[in-house]
Amino acid sequence: MKKSLLEIRFYFINISLSAIVVIAFAAVQYQIIQGVEFSWHNYIIPFIVGSIFGFMITRIQTLVKKYKAEKDLVLEKNKQIHSYLGTIVHDLRSPVAAIFSITEILLDDKHKLDSEQIGYMGLVNESASSILENISLILDNSKLEKGIGPDLIENGNPYYTINSTIDKHLVLAIKKSISIQRLIDKNLPEVQYDKDILDKVISNLISNAIKYSPQNTQIKVYTELFSDRINLVVQDEGLGMNEEDLAHLFQEFKKLSARPTAGEGSSGLGLSVAMKLIKQIGGEIYAESAGKNQGSTFRIALKLSQCR
Repeated sequence: MKKSLLEIRFYFINISLSAIVVIAFAAVQYQIIQGVEFSWHNYIIPFIVGSIFGFMITRIQTLVKKYKAEKDLVLEKNKQIHSYLGTIVHDLRSPVAAIFSITEILLDDKHKLDSEQIGYMGLVNESASSILENISLILDNSKLEKGIGPDLIENGNPYYTINSTIDKHLVLAIKKSISIQRLIDKNLPEVQYDKDILDKVISNLISNAIKYSPQNTQIKVYTELFSDRINLVVQDEGLGMNEEDLAHLFQEFKKLSARPTAGEGSSGLGLSVAMKLIKQIGGEIYAESAGKNQGSTFRIALKLSQCR
């Protein structure tokens, strides 16, 4: 009831002020242009126009205020959901990591298992690996939503970080009969970067290149040097992307029209997280494709240290 009375008062004040302003303006016009003496009949229409105008303005202000309140509520709920989700996912990481480690150990001793057991262990291992990848993405996204920045930004040559990240994906590529060709200059100029962020972004691009490439294809990873930046390029011979894919590529939970060639999982979150992460160190990601089945090319642009 109290809120309704305040709202009525707000409307009354605004409508009255608007009507007074319009009437005053009309009075000035009558006196200056027409020299008409004061008469209430001349101000009925200005009063109506001013009242309507005041009502419309007040209505707009009320709706804007209501929208802002609802927006703030949604943002707060969204933060709570991200925090809750982050907590749950964080608790899941340890048991899933344990499952992954156990299956790795068992697969290393294949002579103790029969072919059927090896097949089951392989499936469990791949599933655990995929879940761990998604957990990592969700936790990274949760940190980004909370505004948590990089742990350590440094100036240096990213050569070793790039190569160690590529090495981690060689086994996965070999399983699909995909070769990774690297042309990385060992004497790259210094850039400002965070090793963990760069590793995660490159991992996402190479992992996607493997997922969306058929067997017996090649992935090229090379660098392009410019006066103000280094481009790290990941180029594949995979399924490519259409115009709609390219337009929405870095949106959260946006999946591509193409599907992974060996039934691998895809969260639809990886590229959006990669884009947010690389921006934290002042970098950019660009994507291009000539179309379906024409492969894809991703470029990570890192500014040179002396250009910052």
